Amino acid sequence: MKKTLIALAAVAATGAAFAQSTVTISGIVDVGVKNVSNVAPGAAKMSVGSGNNNRVAFGVSEDLGGGLKALANAQMRFDPATGTTEAANGRPLFQGETRVGLAGGFGTVMLGRGLTALQLPNGGNSDPWGVSTVAGSVYAPGFATDYAAGGEGRIDGALFYTSPSFNGLTLSASMSPRKIVTAAVDFKAAVADTATKQGTSEVAAKAGSVSKTHQSINLTYAAGALVVGLGNERNRANDTITQVYGNYNLGVAKVFASSATIKGGSAAEQAAAGTFAAAASAVPTGGAAAQVAAGGKINTWTLGAAVPMGAATIRVGYSVWNGTGDTATVTAKDDNKFGLGVKYDLSKRTYIYSDVASQTRNNNTTTTNPATSNSKVTSFDLGVAHSF
Repeated sequence: MKKTLIALAAVAATGAAFAQSTVTISGIVDVGVKNVSNVAPGAAKMSVGSGNNNRVAFGVSEDLGGGLKALANAQMRFDPATGTTEAANGRPLFQGETRVGLAGGFGTVMLGRGLTALQLPNGGNSDPWGVSTVAGSVYAPGFATDYAAGGEGRIDGALFYTSPSFNGLTLSASMSPRKIVTAAVDFKAAVADTATKQGTSEVAAKAGSVSKTHQSINLTYAAGALVVGLGNERNRANDTITQVYGNYNLGVAKVFASSATIKGGSAAEQAAAGTFAAAASAVPTGGAAAQVAAGGKINTWTLGAAVPMGAATIRVGYSVWNGTGDTATVTAKDDNKFGLGVKYDLSKRTYIYSDVASQTRNNNTTTTNPATSNSKVTSFDLGVAHSF
């Protein structure tokens, strides 16, 4: 349940009318016990950690009149087991979102950092787990919106636009300018004399590296029981993902599906974007897929369902993808994952859950035994979550 605080602006000395801002505070705390069958040497198979993205979100809305609103959102993400920010302080404190903008009849325009036009809707609409718990489907292996830590589906320094809904159809777009990753040296440095070379000589200026411009576009259609989306995104390394996704509520069950093609930029383009620091999107415990290979191609698809049974919801999903897209294995669609779980609502805000997942990885080395290219990982979790 969202807590709402009403902040009233001070009345000007002239007695002019004041504006009203609404501030909402919401979030989720989710902690569970996990057991993973295949881990790195010396690592514990059992752990206590988060099943979902634990967060505290602040939202601000101010009515400016004439149908215009000012909006601001900030979302902190944290590890509830340690009290630190996500990934052992490896991600920004405000990992979730930091954006401000305006909304009106033209749609919504935001500036800052957040999920891209494609990444915001696709996970929750293509996966019955919403890309959480050990059983969450793998819908974008090898692709990261940003190579920076925490950049699996987020981009910084960006402009975001969402159109109004036209008979259920919504257009979203985001872009972020290219970055200078390695600065160029625009002068020539003097070289000292040597025994075989007299007189001052010079070396050529050092070239820098500049990334591509990030761009993402997405169309979503939502009407009644049907949600379907189509999007394309390019990161700063010229890696691209094109995805179609959606779900349909049959009443007795909601079925989910997605299909995506991921292509790697050239070796030079990937190098110009910087070091690949982000984990592959939505690849859960059991060994993260590596970055999509330069010039490589990954085809992936997922199927899932959520079946309500009173206070309980049974969730099931299956994913297939082909490793990193290395040219030697680009046609081998032999990496897969099966997940099964149950979510039980204790109230509107609190639920418990348990999941089991079996992930088979062929043509992809693991940290458990780098000399072996085939592995199977079984994961189990049991947790409790409270939203507010």
